[in-house]
Amino acid sequence: MIVSVVLRIVIGLLVAAAVAVAIVPALVIMDLNSGGTGWGLCSEGIAGCRGSYFAGFEMLAVGALALFVLLGFIRAAILLLRRVESQQVQPPADRVPR
Repeated sequence: MIVSVVLRIVIGLLVAAAVAVAIVPALVIMDLNSGGTGWGLCSEGIAGCRGSYFAGFEMLAVGALALFVLLGFIRAAILLLRRVESQQVQPPADRVPR
C-alpha cells in the first residue's frame, strides 16, 4: 500500500519534470521576445545576442534527450506500479478456494 503511494508520487514528480523540460524553451523565447535576457542566455537582450549556428540544435538535442530519459523513467515506474498493484490483488497460491 505504501509502496503504491510512493510510486504514484514519483510518477507525478517525473511527469512534472517532463512538463517543465518541455516548457522551459518556450519561456526563454517569450522572455527574449519581451526584451529580457532569456534567463541569462543573452546578457544584453536579443539584439546583442551572439550565438553559434549550433546553439538551437544543441538546445533541442539536450531537451529531447532529457524528455526521452524522463519518459523512460515514467514508463518504468508505471510498470513497477502495475506489478506492485497486481501482487496486492492476487490471493496467495496456497489459499485458493476449491
